[in-house]
Amino acid sequence: MLITCDVGNTHIVTGVFDNSGNILLTFRIATNERMTEDEFFSYFRNISKFNNIKIQDVNGIIISSVVPNLITIFQFFGRKYFNIEPMIVGLDQKLPFTFAPNINPTGFGADRIIDIVQALKDFPDKETLIIFDLGTATTYDVLQKNVRIGGGILPGIEMGINALCNNTAKLPKVKFTSPESVLGTDTITQIQAGIFYGYAGQIKHIIKKIKEIVGDDAYVIATGGLGKILSAEIEEIDEYCHDLSIKGLYTLYQNNKSEN
Repeated sequence: MLITCDVGNTHIVTGVFDNSGNILLTFRIATNERMTEDEFFSYFRNISKFNNIKIQDVNGIIISSVVPNLITIFQFFGRKYFNIEPMIVGLDQKLPFTFAPNINPTGFGADRIIDIVQALKDFPDKETLIIFDLGTATTYDVLQKNVRIGGGILPGIEMGINALCNNTAKLPKVKFTSPESVLGTDTITQIQAGIFYGYAGQIKHIIKKIKEIVGDDAYVIATGGLGKILSAEIEEIDEYCHDLSIKGLYTLYQNNKSEN
């Protein structure tokens, strides 16, 4: 079995795969930079036991992290409890894509690497791919013939909600949801309408500008925790891929395990 850990700024998403690549389990916990390897093992052991998964069958671990301080914790976790040196996602691994000559790949996020890896596997017939990951920050990457030609980063939806709440005296923090109308009838529904349709409008315009460069045949996919809600509103998004990141970890591990 393979343990996959996708460490984001807000959540850590853990997956367990069998040797055939089937997802046996996924769970999500809050990211905490003060967490220890023992605390994470406690989560992992208890949730696995509840789902009747025998953790002694684990023979590989791969970690994607945008929180550098937590990489060491997961290395300790692998060494201490499984006697395994985890594979850490990075640009030094064998990847199915390259960067255009004008692109500086320094600091390119592990989260974006695994999204691209899985997107290229799932959509091999698409010459041009646009990948949106709607997380704490929203990122987008554009690939043509397996070459990343560029992308962008913008504040995530929850970040926008938090900024509105924290920087105003009377506006409450609201839950991100699909509103009934663009015309809110009270403070809460007005915030929800503004955030939802305003963010959808941003994504629509970004897609429009990208397609002016790469052509209308580009295939647009979205992932991330809030991607499903927005994808239903944005007709320019061709497909929502719920498990893109966690599957990308499995695929990347399989492509590199003999070299680990």
